[in-house]
Amino acid sequence: MTGADAIQVLFPADVPLDQQERLRRYYLTSLRGIEGGPWGRLPRIYAEALLAAADSQQLAPAVADDLDALLQEVFPNVEGLEAFLASPAVSRRRKDELIVQLFEGKATPLFVDFLRLLNNKDRLGLLRPAVLAYWTLLEQRAGRRRVVVESAAPLENGSVQALADALRPLVQGTPVLLVRLRPELIGGVIVRIGDRVFDTSIRTRLHSFCHQLLARGSHEIQNRRDRFCLA
Repeated sequence: MTGADAIQVLFPADVPLDQQERLRRYYLTSLRGIEGGPWGRLPRIYAEALLAAADSQQLAPAVADDLDALLQEVFPNVEGLEAFLASPAVSRRRKDELIVQLFEGKATPLFVDFLRLLNNKDRLGLLRPAVLAYWTLLEQRAGRRRVVVESAAPLENGSVQALADALRPLVQGTPVLLVRLRPELIGGVIVRIGDRVFDTSIRTRLHSFCHQLLARGSHEIQNRRDRFCLA
């Protein structure tokens, strides 16, 4: 899906305002699917280990803050840092020294240990998908599920609530709606929940109707030909 900036992320009422911007970035990033990629389940495995360790120290939200700050503040403001850490041409020792210099005493020790672990395993290139996987785990724990909605027109507040209520049993949790405007649908919506697609758009109905007319016309023509041949 393109045009992520044009996608509106609609959170349920229980999500605090001060968390919504970070979660908005997470949900828009999740649309690009970088959690999977060529790495398989490795990012998820590292994220699960990090979350388990964070839970044991009651640091899960603090580690999430550190991960977000790394991607949104440190990398954009320290030119070349991300490429340096991911480069196979740079030794693990040099990377470890820099990690300690930059983050020790300024972030949670668990966060620093996580970066050093990835470095020790030559896995710093997995950092972004691992962060995405960590946020995914936290959102799943909170019972929130991503639902992509393509709509011909902006959804009114009443429509948003009605749609969220209708989707709740399908997602087995609280839906977070990612709404993208697509005027070419004419009317109605297309709802995507994982691999499932529910299409109620007028455009699709028109296409279906046209196919039915064409199929019916072809059938009638064939019947006339058959009757002509039999005669």
